[in-house]
Amino acid sequence: AGVKSSAPAVMPLLDAVAEAGPVGIDATTEQQARVESCAGALLDAGYEKAQARVPLSGTYDLLYSMAKGGSNGKVGPFIGKVCQIIVDDKSFINQVQLLGGALKVQLRAEREVLDDERIRVSFIETIFTLFGLEVKRQRTEGVGIWEQVYVERGLDGSAKLRVMRTPSLFILRQR
Repeated sequence: AGVKSSAPAVMPLLDAVAEAGPVGIDATTEQQARVESCAGALLDAGYEKAQARVPLSGTYDLLYSMAKGGSNGKVGPFIGKVCQIIVDDKSFINQVQLLGGALKVQLRAEREVLDDERIRVSFIETIFTLFGLEVKRQRTEGVGIWEQVYVERGLDGSAKLRVMRTPSLFILRQR
């Protein structure tokens, strides 16, 4: 039995995200509305009934975020590359690379599955590195609930595409 794919349902969202770019707050109102509409259409389109329980592995690239602040990759006038690195079943790192990777900001966090659709995320610390050298480490507090809108498994059984609300819309794809 092969892995079911709902790729046709996902394609409009991926097209909308490609047009809007990763930093949703910089997209036009029309582009934002299209991404929101396509994401909303996926709410019951997936094969996974326990989306928050689908295992995560590897590294996920941020395709789109409506968050305000650094988690969308925008720091002042600079837009960096954002990824999420899964360390283990509990720990992960949200990372922003700026200036071609010369500056890295890593937010270490832990997750706890609450039920089939929700994950509680607790932020632990933020680490700043410049040219590979750690320049600052600080405790970071905060807790959020991430609701899974759509999760699609890859061939290895882990999530290959994730659409979630934190409450801001985030879309991540496994490398």
